[in-house]
Amino acid sequence: MKKIYLLLGLISIISIQLMAQCNSRYQTNIFTNVDVTTVQYGSNMNLNNANVDLYMDIYQPQGDVETNRPLVIFAHGGSFSGGSRNSPEIVFMATELAKKGYVCASISYRLAPSAFSLIAEETTIKVVFMAIQDGKAAIRFFKQDAANANTYKINPEQIFMGGTSAGGILAYNLAYGDTITKLSSQWQTWVNQVGGIEGNSGNPGYCSRVNGTFGFAGGVADTVWINDNDVPLYATHSYDDQTVKFGYGKPLNGFTPVFLYGSGPINIRMDNLNTYNELDDYAGSDHPPFVNSTPILNTTNDNLTTFLFNILDCNPSNFKKPNQKDCSTFTVGIAENKLTSTFSAYPNPAEDFITIDLSENLTEIVKISVINSVGQLVISEQTQNRFHKLDLLHLPKGAYVVQVIGSKKYTNKLIIKK
Repeated sequence: MKKIYLLLGLISIISIQLMAQCNSRYQTNIFTNVDVTTVQYGSNMNLNNANVDLYMDIYQPQGDVETNRPLVIFAHGGSFSGGSRNSPEIVFMATELAKKGYVCASISYRLAPSAFSLIAEETTIKVVFMAIQDGKAAIRFFKQDAANANTYKINPEQIFMGGTSAGGILAYNLAYGDTITKLSSQWQTWVNQVGGIEGNSGNPGYCSRVNGTFGFAGGVADTVWINDNDVPLYATHSYDDQTVKFGYGKPLNGFTPVFLYGSGPINIRMDNLNTYNELDDYAGSDHPPFVNSTPILNTTNDNLTTFLFNILDCNPSNFKKPNQKDCSTFTVGIAENKLTSTFSAYPNPAEDFITIDLSENLTEIVKISVINSVGQLVISEQTQNRFHKLDLLHLPKGAYVVQVIGSKKYTNKLIIKK
């Protein structure tokens, strides 16, 4: 009996210490009321060449004075042809997480012209990746705000994204399909036709990586996209789900002409990579599992809360890998170029300027370019001098790549902080 009391005492002490590290937040409700505001985070053209303004609802704990809060972004379901950011399960979970101290956002994103249009593979791929582009723009919206006005007081290195059904598919493929080279050549062509992996939905120049992802009946195009340094994942899924299969198959009862790997294979892949993940699997075919069950909805909410706390930086016992991908390893738009360099660039991270130190034996005129995170050329200069200074004052905070092109081409990463 003494051993039991001692164990309970140790558990209590550990729990108190963890709560202290996170300022007693993120596990239990510490706020009563939540403020919800609607803002526009971007815009872009849909497949009908009509402009779509993109909105999100932002949930914040009322009266909170914390200035470095983790952010959870939700994407709704609806088979990429319908649905709403006001989906009841998202409103419930976003509200509950905000009461625990999180900032939450529920986003709208571009949809297919009709459900029937998704019978064409090209349309499906373009629509899904346009939704992913919008998700990335939402992430960059908060990164941009954190670097400037800091209206929402979020920690830009603690952003998590997930959602229901199509929203989970959006989040998984955003997190793990992070370079266009992971796509087939045909998919690459279609994705580039609508703006590439990052897209042009707004807030360029900022990293669009997440620090964890979750999905309620989600799926990924290919489990081999998941690397051993990828972010953790939480999933809930029904075994006989025919809308998004638990295993492997075509969504929507085979109507959609693409294949997805569901939560079962994802769980196996991540276990084999020794990457933290949680899977709540259920008998039956409900899509998602909580659609007809309030108890399962409550369990999902509780387990999502636990999962998120287990990967927070303020939790000293978090399950993140030391080499986990983050924005310091972020490059996009030039993924095909290997990051090898025979020049140095300093200071890095930089603020107002950067000095390029080229080879002492430079005998040719070289072109120096700086490219932002959506592949746009933002600086282009030429030099034949060993040292060349670049003015960065006009560039926003974010991740960039410096290219030096002469008889050969070399690239290096650059982080700008303001």
